Amino acid sequence: MSELSAVRVLVTGAAGFIGSNLTRALLREEADVHALTRAGGAVPAGVAVHRADLRDADAVSRAVSSARPEVVVHLAAAAGHARAAGERAGALADTVLGTANLLEALRELDLSRLVHVGSGLEYGHATRPLREVDPLDPVTFRGAAKGAASLLALELGNSTGTPVTVLRPFAVYGPWERPPRFVPTVVTAALRGEPISVTAGEAGRDFVFTEDVVDACLVAATAAGAVGEVINVGTGRLTTSVELVERLAAVSGLELDVRVGVHELRAWDSGRWVADVRKAQDVLGWRAAHDLDAGLAKTLAWFAGREARDPEVAEARA
Repeated sequence: MSELSAVRVLVTGAAGFIGSNLTRALLREEADVHALTRAGGAVPAGVAVHRADLRDADAVSRAVSSARPEVVVHLAAAAGHARAAGERAGALADTVLGTANLLEALRELDLSRLVHVGSGLEYGHATRPLREVDPLDPVTFRGAAKGAASLLALELGNSTGTPVTVLRPFAVYGPWERPPRFVPTVVTAALRGEPISVTAGEAGRDFVFTEDVVDACLVAATAAGAVGEVINVGTGRLTTSVELVERLAAVSGLELDVRVGVHELRAWDSGRWVADVRKAQDVLGWRAAHDLDAGLAKTLAWFAGREARDPEVAEARA
C-alpha cells in the first residue's frame, strides 16, 4: 500500500503542467486528492476542487479550511518570463504574494509535509553542476520570484516547525505542457511537418521528464530526511537545443526542417544550467528514471494522440 493512500493531499496549480501529471499520479496512489485552482481550471475526475485565486488571502484561507490537508504540494506560480512592468507586477502577485497567502493559511494547520516546488532558475549561471548550497543569483525575473517564494516556504518551516521540503526542478518537459515552451513547440512542429527554429551555441539545459519530477514530489511528501531540505530535481546531464532536436529526430524517425540560429539568445538561454543531483539520491533515494530518448518518446506519443484528436490538424493533413 502506498504511503499516501487515504492521505488528504492539497495540490496548488493542479490544472497546470506539472499539476495535471501530479494529480493523476496521486489518484493512482489512492490519495484523497484536493486541488486549489482558479475558476476555470480543469482537473481529473475524482479530485475535490477548491476554487480560489492565490492573490485573494480570504479566498485562500477558506479553501484551505475546506480542504483540511495533511500534505500540501505547492506548484502554483506565474507562467512564462515577465518582460513588461505589468507582467512583472502580475508575476510578483501570483508567485510571491500568492505563496505568502497560502503559507499564512497553512500556519493554522498541523501538516505532515509541505512540498514547495521551486525552480532551477533560482540559481545563477555556473560552469559546473549547480548545488543546493550555491547562492540564489537569478538572471530572470521568474527566477527571482520563485526564489523569493522558496525562501518564504523555508521561513514557515523555521518559524513554526512545519515540515517543509523545497524541490528545485530544472527544465521539466512532458505531457500536458503547452507552447510556447520549447519542447511542446518543437514536438508539435515535428508532428505537423513545420520548420523548427532553435538557438545556436553551447548553452544548454538539464531536461527532466515530468514523470520523474512527479515521482520526486511523491517521495518528498513522506521522506523523513527531506524535512528542512532544498533538493535539486534533474538528470545531471546537459543538453543543448540543437542536441534535443537531434534526439527528437532519432526517436521519431521524422525528417525535421531544423533552422539553427534563427532566434537570438535571451538571458535564460545563455549559460549551462545543469543540476548536481547527488543530494536527491542521498536524501530521497531518487534519480531520474528516464533518459532524454525515453522521455521524448513518451512526450511524442502523448502529443501525437492529441494531434490525432484535433480536427483542424487532421483536416490540414488530409
